[in-house]
Amino acid sequence: MRTDPHARGFTLIEVLVVIVIIGVIVSAATLAIGLLGSDREAEDESRRFWALLQQAREEAELQGIDIGVYVGATAYEFLRFDPRRRLWLPIQGDALYAPRELPEGLRFRVWLESREIVLQPQLPKREWPKDATDQSTHPALQASDKRRVDERPPQLVVMSSGEITPFELRIERDGGEALWRVVALPDDDLRVERRASNDPTWIAVAQTKPRDEQDDRA
Repeated sequence: MRTDPHARGFTLIEVLVVIVIIGVIVSAATLAIGLLGSDREAEDESRRFWALLQQAREEAELQGIDIGVYVGATAYEFLRFDPRRRLWLPIQGDALYAPRELPEGLRFRVWLESREIVLQPQLPKREWPKDATDQSTHPALQASDKRRVDERPPQLVVMSSGEITPFELRIERDGGEALWRVVALPDDDLRVERRASNDPTWIAVAQTKPRDEQDDRA
């Protein structure tokens, strides 16, 4: 068997260069996937919050009750207002309104009346008295029990009329600007909006009022 005298193998330096190039490509692809995943997490959480508020609005109107949302820095919970006891109570037994936490690295920021409010790092512990086996029929609570149940009222309220407290809720990743937000406008339009990085313009991607209705009022 004859060997081509011009044929030669790769040198060690050439092999190392190829390995470095492959490593750079893999790292860039991994970084891109990670960034896309982060954006998708913020988008998913924004759309979920918007959908839950829509559902809460429908139930508030249907049942004639007020439903509130208490927002912490990285979690939120739904409450219902008991007019007889004048308390905001946790919604029990409904998985749809169970307390929810943001994925690691995401956090909330909330504005009411154009002013940012301070969010607590954790949700309050709303503990019922040990003998309160039936929350719906339990007699009037002691003052100490009331403090445990109604420690902090919700910042966002969905009224029985379907009106929602105007607010702006942003979901941002630590160290970065928020690219997704949920807003309730004074005309009761509830929106999910996004923007490009370093762009101050927010664009609605989902809303409860038809666009043509918005245009008619413009």
